[in-house]
Amino acid sequence: MGVDAVRKNRSVTNSEAMNKKPKSRLHRMVNAMFVAVLMLAGPGLMAASYQQVDADEELARTGVQVSGTITYFSDARKASNRDITVEYVAADGVSRYANAPVDHEQHPSVGEQVTVAYREQDPEQAVVLGYESNSEFLGGVGLILTAVFTTLGLILIVSRLRRRRRNKVRSSNVRSGRAEL
Repeated sequence: MGVDAVRKNRSVTNSEAMNKKPKSRLHRMVNAMFVAVLMLAGPGLMAASYQQVDADEELARTGVQVSGTITYFSDARKASNRDITVEYVAADGVSRYANAPVDHEQHPSVGEQVTVAYREQDPEQAVVLGYESNSEFLGGVGLILTAVFTTLGLILIVSRLRRRRRNKVRSSNVRSGRAEL
């Protein structure tokens, strides 16, 4: 391709870009709101997760502790799918079940005895001592969302500012009579 062909293609591309219909103010506002919501979703999930983990730790310290039996263990390769189900009997004599995620270093077996702490006023609310909180997963998801969408948001902001600056330079060149090739 010769130099003249490149200049011709570049001028066509530039003129097409100049004739492109700008996005409406509403469209830009909706995009900005969408990015803002996604940027705030991660910290929101992290905060909710930390509050729930704190509540689970408080329940472990102050709840009624009883012995429970592991009735189910999912030994999946994927960490988020490894969990146990524990049957325990509260003070009212009713059998209940609690679930807990299992770390890869832990190797429980069905029939094994574990300690369960439950809230005296609400025996359905229980945690299995020695195992992770169900809410720790949300904290990880929140951290990933925060990192990804904050990075994307910053990229969008920087690219918009650069585009705005480039358009100002182009329009000042056109007004002064200097054309870009």
